[in-house]
Amino acid sequence: MKNIAIIIILFQSFQGIYAQKVFTDTKEFLVTTEIIDRGEKHPSYVINLVRSGEENLDKISTLTIEDTELFEDIFITTLENPGLEGISKVIKMEVEYLGCCAHVEAFYYMIKDDNTIVELPELKNVYCENSDTDFQYVFPNQEYGIQSNILETQTFYKKTTTDIKYVNLKQSFTWNKKGSVVETSKTTAITGY
Repeated sequence: MKNIAIIIILFQSFQGIYAQKVFTDTKEFLVTTEIIDRGEKHPSYVINLVRSGEENLDKISTLTIEDTELFEDIFITTLENPGLEGISKVIKMEVEYLGCCAHVEAFYYMIKDDNTIVELPELKNVYCENSDTDFQYVFPNQEYGIQSNILETQTFYKKTTTDIKYVNLKQSFTWNKKGSVVETSKTTAITGY
């Protein structure tokens, strides 16, 4: 009887891990960098997000980094099947700058089934020594997700761990049947503990 209980607990744990969709590292997308030297102390960088392995390197997004003295790194992760009709995956590109704190600009790109791109508004986070919060988008197949909605949230973490203390809903976007994002509400309601 103990063995059956242990097997059931393990099975349910694996189901929970599988059901909780998270952004994961990817090699499917990468960035190319062009340096623009205008004779200034620190040249600008033009960053292109592209799909790796393609000969013509179709650009998904382009941005310019002016403050190259504080620029540190770029991280790219993806979320497969976010639970939105017509969207196959979401790319998250985080650009990190280091000063006295880490400043991270997060860019989210949704890839539609026809390979067109829908960009969400940029999110900015500042991580200092005692930071316990960040802003992120939550999609329907993720924890706290709501069907056909993209939630802009502010997550608060417990001081000693990365466990979530609570999540505030900052704004909700509805993914409509025409394949576009519609802003629906702004609120500071708590969505979970």
